[in-house]
Amino acid sequence: MSTNLPNELELLLPDMNGVPRGKTIAGTEYSETNLPHLAEAIFFQTITGGYSDAFVSYDPNDGDLLMKADWSTYRSTPWKPGDVGQVICETQDKQGNPIPYDPRNVLKRVLSVYNDLELFPVIAPEVEFYLLEPLTLESRALSPALGTNNMAEFGGEAFSPDALDKFAPIIQDIQRMCADAQLSISGVVHEMGPAQIELNVGHGDPLDRADQLFLLKRLVKACAVKHGLLASFMAKPLSGLPGNGLHLHCSVLNKDGDNIFALKRKKAQPQLQQFIAGLQIYLPQAFALIAPNVNSYKRFVPDLSAPINLAWGYDNRTTGLRVPYSEPQAGRVENRVSGADANPYLMIAATLACGLLGLRSSLSPTKPVAGDAFELAADFPEDLADALRTLEKSKVLVSLLGESFVDVFASVKRSELRDFNKAISPWEVGFLGSML
Repeated sequence: MSTNLPNELELLLPDMNGVPRGKTIAGTEYSETNLPHLAEAIFFQTITGGYSDAFVSYDPNDGDLLMKADWSTYRSTPWKPGDVGQVICETQDKQGNPIPYDPRNVLKRVLSVYNDLELFPVIAPEVEFYLLEPLTLESRALSPALGTNNMAEFGGEAFSPDALDKFAPIIQDIQRMCADAQLSISGVVHEMGPAQIELNVGHGDPLDRADQLFLLKRLVKACAVKHGLLASFMAKPLSGLPGNGLHLHCSVLNKDGDNIFALKRKKAQPQLQQFIAGLQIYLPQAFALIAPNVNSYKRFVPDLSAPINLAWGYDNRTTGLRVPYSEPQAGRVENRVSGADANPYLMIAATLACGLLGLRSSLSPTKPVAGDAFELAADFPEDLADALRTLEKSKVLVSLLGESFVDVFASVKRSELRDFNKAISPWEVGFLGSML
């Protein structure tokens, strides 16, 4: 792929929040023997643009990393004029070693453990987002986008193709651009909230699907800007309305290509049950990776399309872990807990790591729930601070994901928490400022 490069080549990396970082170079300037450089500091950068305390410990010289293009990820950028391509890069230090706190390398680390066991996960993500009116400096209030002819939605239009038609211009643009960029969109659904859309990504290799999800979110946001809108993958952008989820369907193949999660008489067999048990036991310890922001925890509201516990069941959307109705060979489990704000690489790595721990220890899950799981007790970490403490205490997850990664991730998130806690919210101003 080093031949026939575009006039402009965007070299991309995901930071801790899954935000694209990188640089643009002339296509003729890329060289495998003289790899492009980028500041390693991007992995210590917070969502506000500051840097975490770990920056001083891990990168005291504010040095560079090397960016080696992974040409399997190369895509066009159909929302941009001219000859512009994009490619996700593998990160290396100056000795050629992978950067351990690169989120993409964390997922590769987990997958290598599966491969050593001659097991090969297959995943299919489903991601939700809201189309919103653009933000201004004067008003930071979010509101659902208006459809064609400036028609507002008020909810109640879930799964309606006619409701999707109200946003046909942008949805058709997204579909066309995805086809041009070779991103695998298998379905589009109008979700529960007004102007809320779900995109389904076809099943495949976890690293490839994480790459596609990373690029898909970028494409959707760019397409929304083209139409004068904001596409938000925030977990809970609108009070009183459903949040945005990132659901993940998981199965595992053996070396012969057989799905070890295949159902028998429509029931989960031991290895699928062990994977589910691993999610039930370890996902609370990895929760900061699937609910990584202060806003993430506002999504877990009963009866608003988000689970509140890790109960599991057959074709039961009230549970956090669902075994969908399917043909026996398509047996799988769906993690319905993660928010759309999660870094796709870390969310997938966390899910697969927790399931793997269940497989390795032959764990047993709770009994499947046939009724309303919202009637059961909530069992998620209370907030991000609680989730970070729990992650750091989990020796088995720290070992599997990498100690330096957990250190850097926790440091970035604590920096964001400190910044958030210094801010004065509209609630404080409106109630405390006027009433006290």
